Amino acid sequence: MATRLEQFLKSRRIKPAHLARESGYSRQHLLRVRMGRMEPTRRCIAAIVAACRRMTDEPIMATDLFELGEEERKDS
Repeated sequence: MATRLEQFLKSRRIKPAHLARESGYSRQHLLRVRMGRMEPTRRCIAAIVAACRRMTDEPIMATDLFELGEEERKDS
């Protein structure tokens, strides 16, 4: 099952290399996050959300891209 981030990228036709460049994270790191093999840090989430906002000009929220627990939702 695809993660929210992966679904978002596919729906907007955003290439992983472009997200990597915009977010400042490697393609390999983002692949692990996109495939759900790794939990991103708050810093990583913030960088990905900011990159997606810049690339789509949409008001993206962290919850649009990631399944966040109760603790993280309070901070976003």
